[in-house]
Amino acid sequence: MDRISNLPINILDLILERLPLHDAARTTTLSKTWRTLWGSQAELVFDDVFFSHLVSKKHKQASEISLTISHILLVHSGHILKFHLNIPKTLPLLYTDSWIRNISNSGVKKLELFNKRPSAYKMPSYLFSCSELTDLTLDNCILSPPLGFGGFCNLITARLSHVQITSDMSFGAQLETLDLKYCTRTFNLRGQFRCDNNIRKLMITYCQNFDWQMFKYIRNVETLGLVSAYRFRRVISFDSLVCKMPRIQVLLLDVFPFKSVEPGASVVFRRLRIMDKLISLQISFGFYDLVQTQSVICLIRSSPNLQNLRIRLSVDGTQSLTVSSIEEYLQFPDMVDLVLDKLETVDILGTVGSGSELHFIKLLLASSPSLVWMKISKGDTIDDPREELRILGEVTQLPRASPIAKIKWN
Repeated sequence: MDRISNLPINILDLILERLPLHDAARTTTLSKTWRTLWGSQAELVFDDVFFSHLVSKKHKQASEISLTISHILLVHSGHILKFHLNIPKTLPLLYTDSWIRNISNSGVKKLELFNKRPSAYKMPSYLFSCSELTDLTLDNCILSPPLGFGGFCNLITARLSHVQITSDMSFGAQLETLDLKYCTRTFNLRGQFRCDNNIRKLMITYCQNFDWQMFKYIRNVETLGLVSAYRFRRVISFDSLVCKMPRIQVLLLDVFPFKSVEPGASVVFRRLRIMDKLISLQISFGFYDLVQTQSVICLIRSSPNLQNLRIRLSVDGTQSLTVSSIEEYLQFPDMVDLVLDKLETVDILGTVGSGSELHFIKLLLASSPSLVWMKISKGDTIDDPREELRILGEVTQLPRASPIAKIKWN
């Protein structure tokens, strides 16, 4: 007995949405009703599950799989609001351009393309005609916008990984989230950073040739992530950067771009304006460099409303400064006026139990009356249980400004 075909259409749509694509397509053989439903499915997901099913169950070759995808798109008659494609290493790119052309005419709003082939896939010009696009995710691709491309009308989120941008372009004035990882020629995004941009979240990770001048008009940014920014083309004062972002609430960064690299230059962090909106800070640095330590302390001191602090510690034995210089700095008398009234959670990763680390932990515990917990994770070099007990014993004996603060050891 057929118990489901007569259910309301919206229920049948929900059933199809929860089926793997290969199973959803097979429902077209059941009846005309199911064929109509399949033709109006708004989401097409060609992921690893889809490809592994065709290879293992049907023993199809790569060319046959490409024809299967082409057939699915051919018989699909409705709008395609989401299109997800994982391109396996063995799948030829012969038909991929036509797939993009197909969905560009179907009102696609969310496009996710992950290219696992050795060479980057050059996105066809059809991509830039997707006027309804609101969410774009690309991996291992090349973006070459056509002449006169002024950006997408409705794009809100763009996530690019291992993407090369060959010429000047903008994703559009509506863009709110821009996430760049391992991208090249990012200086071609100058058009995105005009005075009328609407960027709220900006994440830049391991990107080459990024131009600091592009930060001139980013006053709306609320979340900023800069990782391994020492590769950036120009190093500027962090204070100059922050003054352009009065709304910033979440900050994730390496300390590298804010350390002076010119001979004889002064520390750029010493006079930092107050970041009163900042509530979450995640930073990587090490207690082997006095400039880095001063920079981090100054940044924390300039964030009176900080609630969550996450620190990843690193070790570098090539630095010439002695550890005693850093320990001495952490015990300066002016450190006692550090007050972090709003700080609730602290997560410190990679500790090795050095004197500098313990002085820093002591400073945080003594300055945070609202602290709920502090989690300390050991570094990879600690493999002796007795050393773990020593560190934990010293930390637990430190005075705490918060009567409810708990120490968690991992």
